Amino acid sequence: MDLLWYARKDYNEKTPAIYLTMQTVRPLFRTLAASLLVLGVLISGCSSDKEYATGTVSVTSNPTGAEVYLDHEYHGTTPTSIIAVPAGSHIVEVREHGYDTWSAPVTVSGGIPANISANLVPVLTTMPVTYVTITPTMRKDLPQIHIDGYWTYPQSRGSSNPVPLLVHIDGFNVGYADAREVTASANLYYEGRMVCWNTVYLGTLKAGGHVGRDTMVSCTLPSGMNDPDLTIRFENIVVTP
Repeated sequence: MDLLWYARKDYNEKTPAIYLTMQTVRPLFRTLAASLLVLGVLISGCSSDKEYATGTVSVTSNPTGAEVYLDHEYHGTTPTSIIAVPAGSHIVEVREHGYDTWSAPVTVSGGIPANISANLVPVLTTMPVTYVTITPTMRKDLPQIHIDGYWTYPQSRGSSNPVPLLVHIDGFNVGYADAREVTASANLYYEGRMVCWNTVYLGTLKAGGHVGRDTMVSCTLPSGMNDPDLTIRFENIVVTP
């Protein structure tokens, strides 16, 4: 007020005083303005850093509808997006009944979304098994025949088809009565399909007795067959008491 009053009262007399006073005040205003400008820039920078200090984590799963946990905190079901996640390392878990829990680390960068896709694996369940022990009742007036055996090449296998095979059969009568006549069919299978067979006559088999027989079978084998894939079964056993 004094400055303006002196200026109006006597311009010529107070001009030097006004000039000196303005020369002193003007740098102060400039310093204050510069300080306010720097402060504004700093505040703006802090706000920008704070804005980009979080990110988004998007989670999908197969099957959908699974529960999503971020750092053990529930965040809904898939598909879902978790916003405002602090930048840094986190753990994502996806849980669904009947499936193994899926988990993986995720790194969140400011302003960059992280996409997570979880393929859930079904839990393997073991069905209870009930074992039943059956004790057969053996009739003493009938023979009980057990047949076993194997196949082999009579010599090294050639490239021609059909191939001659040697089939060996062992017959056992584990019953209390004699078997007057026993026959069995030696059937050879490849990948579940019968490829050749032969009926073997074992003859008379007394109670507690054993008999062995060798027979030749001409068999057409598939090209490139591995020997372990050819299996033999003794079926259609006929016993005449």
